[in-house]
Amino acid sequence: MFRSSLRRDIALVLLVKLAILITIKTIWFDAPSTPENGSARVAEYLLDSRDSIPEGGPR
Repeated sequence: MFRSSLRRDIALVLLVKLAILITIKTIWFDAPSTPENGSARVAEYLLDSRDSIPEGGPR
C-alpha cells in the first residue's frame, strides 16, 4: 500500500512541476526580444575601427 501511494504522490508532484514549467515558458519566453536595429548596432560596434588600435600600436 505504501509503494502505491508513494508512486502516486511522486507522479502528481512531477505533473504539477511540469505544468508550472510549461506555464512559465509560455508567459515569459513566448518570443525572442530583439532591439530595434539590433543587427546594425552590433555590426557597427564590432566593425568600428576608431578605438580598436590604441596609441602607439601593439607592443
